[in-house]
This record gives sequence, C-alpha cells and structure tokens, in this order.
Amino acid sequence: MQNRRGFIKSSSIASLGLISLSQNLYSINRFSSRKMKISLMPGTVGINVNASELLDLAIKYNFESIYPLINDLKKMSPIELSDYLDKMASNSISFDVSILPVDFSQTDSIFNDGIKVLKDYCKVMKKINSVGFCRWIMPTSNNLTYLKNFKIHKERLKECAKIIGDNNMKLGLEFVGPKTLMARDQFSFIRTINELRELISEIDERNVGYQLDTFHLYCANHSIEDLRFLNKDDIVMCQLNDAVNGRTRDEQIDLERDLPGKTGLIDTAPFLNFLQEVGYDRTVSAEPFNKDLNKMNNEEAAKTTYDSIKNSFVNAGVF
Repeated sequence: MQNRRGFIKSSSIASLGLISLSQNLYSINRFSSRKMKISLMPGTVGINVNASELLDLAIKYNFESIYPLINDLKKMSPIELSDYLDKMASNSISFDVSILPVDFSQTDSIFNDGIKVLKDYCKVMKKINSVGFCRWIMPTSNNLTYLKNFKIHKERLKECAKIIGDNNMKLGLEFVGPKTLMARDQFSFIRTINELRELISEIDERNVGYQLDTFHLYCANHSIEDLRFLNKDDIVMCQLNDAVNGRTRDEQIDLERDLPGKTGLIDTAPFLNFLQEVGYDRTVSAEPFNKDLNKMNNEEAAKTTYDSIKNSFVNAGVF
C-alpha cells in the first residue's frame, strides 16, 4: 500500500464542497447468518507490526481474518509456521488475500522481476491456504492511450492469473473511482466497474474476479443494481470506507478517506446486504488512509477499525 501512496502522490487536489449521499433503498434481511469475515489489514489503517504481533492484535480485538505478511511467514521454520497456523485456527482466524507483488504498468524488466516474486509468494500462499491476491488498477496513464493500456493490462494480468490459478488461487482486481485522479495524466483508463468487467472478460481466466470498495463505488456513482451481474465466487475481497466531509462525490481524493460510518456520506448497508444476499463468505476490511487513524497506537487503531466495521455490519443487520 505504501507503493500506491507514492504512485498517487502527484494527484491533483480538488476544491472543497459539500454533498449528502442520496440513500440507496434496499430491503434489509436481519435474520440471515453472517459468512463475511472482518479482516485486519494493518498497512491500510496505520498499524506497523510483524506477523506475530498482528495475530495477537487480531485475537485481542476479535478480527476473523488477517493480512498475510509473507516476508515474515517465509522466515518461520516449519514448526514455527505450524504453531502460528494452529494459533490462528484455535481462534477461528483465517488469512486474507495478499497484494499482487507485480507492477504491470512499468517496463518489461520490472514486470518480469515482479513475476519472479509472485512465483515465490505463491509457494507461501499455498501453505497458508489464502484465497489469493488482489490489485488496484490506476485510472490514467501518461504514456499509453486507453486501447494500448488495455492491451498491456490484459496480457500481463492474464500471465499473473495463470500463475495464481496454477496454485489454485484467485486474483481480485479493483477499479479506482475518484474523478480527481483523472487530471493527473494525459490519458484516461478504467475507473468504473463496467470498464473493469470488460477487462476481466478479455483476460478470460476463470480465477479472476473483483475487489470491491464502497469508496470507489461511491466515487464512480454506482448503485447496487450495477453489481447485480456478480455472484459470490466473482468477489475476491471487499473493503468498507466512508467519504470525507466537505467534498462532493466528484471532489473526493483517493488517499483521503474515513472509516466506515464516520461521516455517513456512504451508506454501507445496501452493499453489505447485497453481499449477504449473494452468499459472500470472504473478507471485509477497511482502507481509509486516514491521518487521524494513523496517529493512533496499534492497539487503539485496531480497536477503532474493528468497531467501525462491526457497527456497519450491525446497522445493516448482518452481524
């Protein structure tokens, strides 16, 4: 996630404004059993820990899934890893997806180096029974027109997907919705789920699906109806976030968000009820990139993050 922060550092900043979200009406089923897991992804909420510390935080604050810190896991002996997995199992905690370690928007050399890392990561991911990998797709390019960029994404992500699929895992792709990013580079690219759907269709690998984030759905002005083509197996992982007060939908900035339920601009209940309806049984985390949260110590940040996600679940009637 730090790489993403650096990648977007040059994004243009829009003027402030105020908008209230028009509520998406959707019936809430308050009697269904929950299969979604509340996940702790430390880097997205300002938590800096090793794998053992992460697991202890997750246990203390009732998380049901954690991000796999692969470099830490690689250093463990077989006995240490077995003990770690046993501790997770005894506390009903599973692994979330890992960020795809491949930069597919750079030179062939950088891409090929990433492929080597991916193959190495897959060896660890198979041992820990993770669902797979996820990766965002930036909505602009300074060098490539839409069609040229589409072609490169299709070819390179297909190669990644085949490697991941050979290891019986999935690849989830995420569109990035804020309009404020569109002025950063010369050429526009994918920023809606409709365009992402076209790319995934062209990649044409059965293990490629979607990473869904309420912030990007909001910024792209999507409704639940735009998600109706998805079934539970299409969705690899999900994230809940809120928008920042004082900005319109079109003025939101990608790396400045709030925890779910903080401002109330984004109503996450319709989204969570959609996930519940289709039987989604993977992870839900938060990715607010929030300065106030980042100032907290690890314990406070973990508790605040869990409470925000849980409250969203409760308000949607899915906890």
